[in-house]
Amino acid sequence: MKIQYRFLAGLLACSLSFTVFATPLPVEARRQTAAEKAAAEEAARQKEEERLSYYNKEIDSNSIPNWPQGPQIYADSAVIMEASTGTILYNKDMDKPQYPASITKVMTALVALEHASLDEVMTYSYYATHSITPGSSSIGTTEGEELTVEESLYALLLESANECGNGLAEHVAGSVEAFADMMNQKAADLGCTNTHFANPHGLHDENHYTSPHDMALITREAIKNETFVTISGTPSYDMRATNKDETMTYMKNHHKMIFPFRGDSDYLDNTVIAGKPGATDAALNTLVTVSERNGMTLIVVTMRTHSADGPVVPLYADTALLLDYASDNFSKINIASNETNFSVDNSNFFHTGSSIFGGSRSLVEVNPNGYIVLPNGVAFSEASPTLEFQNEGIDPDVVATLSYTYQGQPVGRTTIDLAKSAIQEFTFNKETGADQESPVGQDTKESQEAGQDTEDTKKTFIKINIRLVLIFILVIVIVILLLIFLRKLWRHFYFRERISGNHRRSRYRKNRRRRTGTSSRHRSGPSVRYQRTPKKRNRRGDF
Repeated sequence: MKIQYRFLAGLLACSLSFTVFATPLPVEARRQTAAEKAAAEEAARQKEEERLSYYNKEIDSNSIPNWPQGPQIYADSAVIMEASTGTILYNKDMDKPQYPASITKVMTALVALEHASLDEVMTYSYYATHSITPGSSSIGTTEGEELTVEESLYALLLESANECGNGLAEHVAGSVEAFADMMNQKAADLGCTNTHFANPHGLHDENHYTSPHDMALITREAIKNETFVTISGTPSYDMRATNKDETMTYMKNHHKMIFPFRGDSDYLDNTVIAGKPGATDAALNTLVTVSERNGMTLIVVTMRTHSADGPVVPLYADTALLLDYASDNFSKINIASNETNFSVDNSNFFHTGSSIFGGSRSLVEVNPNGYIVLPNGVAFSEASPTLEFQNEGIDPDVVATLSYTYQGQPVGRTTIDLAKSAIQEFTFNKETGADQESPVGQDTKESQEAGQDTEDTKKTFIKINIRLVLIFILVIVIVILLLIFLRKLWRHFYFRERISGNHRRSRYRKNRRRRTGTSSRHRSGPSVRYQRTPKKRNRRGDF
């Protein structure tokens, strides 16, 4: 009986299952599925159109005359900057504001490194660990967990841990909002014009944006810090156990040119020394890469790159293409070795035949550490220099700034500095007063023969600053010339005054003679015209 009941129960179950699965879907369900499929197809079509529009977008730097033509890439905007000179080698709408995603953390690390020591211990708050978007990048740091600043920076730049961005912000500034203000101030100081940060991790916020050009400026400043380069360029890092986690945390760099993240080794590049990728639904894919090639430090920033069909993202292919373009088409040239228009380093500048002035150096010199970047095949002389004198009080050793442009594009600059004068020393024997020149610290033959002590053979040194001597002589010459000029000027005006006085006296005499009506040789008596006849006086008796 039990077997029969089981058989019937099984048969009933099979019939019910067949009824359920064999019953056709309602019309509304079929329509909904078709609508979703159509929407997905439309979204894919729009995505592909936008991706192709980004690819075919005009490259701004390609319009520069005689400039190497840059490649088409899938990023909506991008830039290549040579870090040491600031020269823009490639420009594709580089000033367009975009959502940065996790490349924000380059600025977060920069500000943190400037205001905190690596060995400082941070205690993570509830807000720092729980305010991030669920499922976003994290190493699982919990409330009350203690990490050092260095460990937090590794987690921030390698694993892109968002809670570590919050933790660093609170540790440095007291709050995420205050730290964002520090980030914005730093961006303004660096010359960023299309940047505003709202958080330290880059999760989407409409008021959180930057541009490829601004990110290049931020990265240029960040790589001046060796600690940033070391951490950002580290392939992997093992973090110790903490007070909340007894196991070690193994971190891997997500930048595929530094580490084969998720097994992808196609883009590994040993010239890449630092970088940071980012991705959100709003920002799409972003990437910052720093590479050293052909003596140049190249910063490549690409923003808003669509994924292609499948798991492939042309993000790293674009960056590899841009790095090859820059290294194959541009060269870095030293200014001091090639500049002749402003060269004043002449050993015969003030030569007298003596050892005092014969070996003197010029008063100013071109800074030997200045460079420009030019397209291959372009001569240094084709770059146009501009000299701008330095304001007083900024740097007392800098006389002027020498900037260069090529086809209207800034390509580098250097400074003209006060030369470090070679101070020559002349020794005089303390006992005899002889003015023989001798090397510093070398005893005279007489003292060596006599076997005198060091105290008896001390020398008196006179240090001559050639620059001050020349300036003093120049001032004296100017004063002498000024005195000679004033003396000649005085004599000239005195002579003219004498001539003028004699002339006035001569005219006065002539006028006086005209008034008298006679010359000097007829002054013996009055003229006939003015002679008077004396009146006759009446005599007595005449009535």
